[in-house]
Amino acid sequence: MRSEPIATTQNQPLISVSIVSHRDGDQLQVLLESLATHEPAERIQLLVTDNLGHDLPEIQPASWHSVVMLRPARPRGFASNHNAAFQSATGPFFCVLNPDVIFEGSVFLRLIQRLDQGKGHIVSPLIVDSQGNVLDSFRGLPTAWELVRRGIGGSGFNPAPAHGLLVRPDWIAGTFMLMRSETFSHLGGFDARYRLYLEDVDLCTRARLMGLSILVDAGLQLRHDPRWASRRAGRYLLWHLQSAFRFFASDVYRRARGMNTHV
Repeated sequence: MRSEPIATTQNQPLISVSIVSHRDGDQLQVLLESLATHEPAERIQLLVTDNLGHDLPEIQPASWHSVVMLRPARPRGFASNHNAAFQSATGPFFCVLNPDVIFEGSVFLRLIQRLDQGKGHIVSPLIVDSQGNVLDSFRGLPTAWELVRRGIGGSGFNPAPAHGLLVRPDWIAGTFMLMRSETFSHLGGFDARYRLYLEDVDLCTRARLMGLSILVDAGLQLRHDPRWASRRAGRYLLWHLQSAFRFFASDVYRRARGMNTHV
C-alpha cells in the first residue's frame, strides 16, 4: 500500500475519529476537551456512537471540522459500531478511540508522519495510567494459555521501552488505533462476529498476514484508566470466552502461528 503523504482539500478533514460511548458522557467530555486542546480540532471529524439509550448530549460542532452522531436502534458490538461509523468517515486517516482516554500532548501529527514514512500501517502511542505505568496495550500473538494466565492475575507484561523507541508488536489494543482509511477499508474493517474482545487482535493479525506492519511510537503517550471491574463476570466473561474460542479456532490464527512474531 502507498506511503506517500496525503494532501487534503479545504473541505476535507484530516482524521476521522470514531468513538463509541456506553453511558460515557462524563468521560467523553473530558476526552473531547483534551483532544481539542492538544490536537488540530478543525481538521478532525468526530464520529460519535451513542450505543446505550441516547444518553449523550449533542456535541457542538463549532470547534471541529464536523460531527456525526450515530444512534443505533439497538446496542451493537465494538466491531459493528466502528464499522458503521467508518461508513460516514471522510478523512484520509481513521482513528478508533476509547471514550475514557485523555490526551496530554499531541500525538496525531507525529503518528501520521510515521505512516507517511512507511514505518507502520496501524500505529499507536504508548498507553499509560494516571501513575504513568505503561499498560499492556500491545503484545505478541496471544496463546490460549496466556489468556488463562492473565485471567487469574498473571500479566507478565514488562515492556520498559526506551523513550523514542519504535516498538513492533503483533497487535495493538482498540483503545487507540490510527491508520489510513484505505487500510481499514482494505482489511474489510473489524470482524463483526467478535462482540467485544479480540477484534483488535484479529484485525492486526489479518493485517500482518497481508504484509502490513503494526507500530507503537514509545515517544508518544496517552492516558487511560481502564475500568476492569465491570467486565469480570456475567455477559462480559461469556463474550470473552466466545471471542477467544473463535479466534483460536480461526484460520487467521492458524496461519499467524506460522509467522515469525516480533515480540
